[in-house]
Amino acid sequence: MTRILLATTLLLMSACSTTVEDEPMASSADKPSHHRSDGGFRNPLGQRSSNGLGSFLKARFFDEPWASFDADKHSIPTASPALADATSQDNATVTWVGHATVLIQHQGINVLTDPVFSDYASPVQWAGPKRVTKPALSLNELPPIHAVVISHDHYDHLDVASIKALGNEPMYYVPLGIGPWLIDRGIDSSRIVERDWWQSSTLTIDGRSVEFTATPAQHFSGRGLSDGNSRLWASWGLAWSDFTAWFGGDTGYNDSQFVEIGERLGPIDFAVIPIGAYRPRWFMKVVHVDPAEAVLIHQDIGAAQSMGIHWGAFILSAEEADEPPRALAEAMAQSNLPAERFDVYAVGETRHLATRRPEPATN
Repeated sequence: MTRILLATTLLLMSACSTTVEDEPMASSADKPSHHRSDGGFRNPLGQRSSNGLGSFLKARFFDEPWASFDADKHSIPTASPALADATSQDNATVTWVGHATVLIQHQGINVLTDPVFSDYASPVQWAGPKRVTKPALSLNELPPIHAVVISHDHYDHLDVASIKALGNEPMYYVPLGIGPWLIDRGIDSSRIVERDWWQSSTLTIDGRSVEFTATPAQHFSGRGLSDGNSRLWASWGLAWSDFTAWFGGDTGYNDSQFVEIGERLGPIDFAVIPIGAYRPRWFMKVVHVDPAEAVLIHQDIGAAQSMGIHWGAFILSAEEADEPPRALAEAMAQSNLPAERFDVYAVGETRHLATRRPEPATN
């Protein structure tokens, strides 16, 4: 058993610390700069995640050892979900299920981001990062899900059991390379829409439509020892006729890609931005924003309102489990921004957001 546990831990380490020091650019001029010549993907602005196994061990156990969770010490607020009435068209409704799983409901269309309902963010359900807070909704308590949006293939964002439970009812909007993975888990190819950065697809249900656009992120991918950066990572824009949302997934910060997202997708009414898993900074900075950088993203994309995710469920780094909300509040104050423009939800909290009214038709 000890050997099995060690092997599983090493597998998790490799998946969380892919070394990509040599990332060959695409040789063809007609290929985007985030495509590699070997068929994989890269961060196009020169950001490299060169944290190999040695760096992971140093960060995990020696430099700033991973935090532990103490229910008596750490406070993760919870609330009872209040999901949208399927017939209501007046407001966009957002519910934080937990970690990066968010339910966005508008115009009768239900969208679920990065669904992870399992107890462990791991290739096995007996070892690895274990949930410290339960999902606010079980899979059986979800409303009919019309679309699932996936940001990338890491275990805390793409979960086998959750995908199999959701099955072939939703449409799946995923970055390049995740389609075959879904097909291998029983999802029909007709239910999968793979997109490269800046490619879009529209879902229409009962005359109502939402457009999904894959947008850049600064991250990496890999679920095992040999598939590092073979699948693309992305953030996503969701655009209804009167409401635009942006799901950040998991990302590091740079000062150009997010500005471009705001310019091309704006106005963005609501953004879902990660704020957790950021310490130690020397190890996490390239691939995970801290709350201050999350505020920069909020500003760069020009979001009217944002919520912080990617904290309070799995212990993935060295900061305390309930530190990200406090750090976010401090960053907002230092930026002289109203706290309500970017804050955190309780796990399970539902909020109803005002939407823009369409411009009146002119003759």
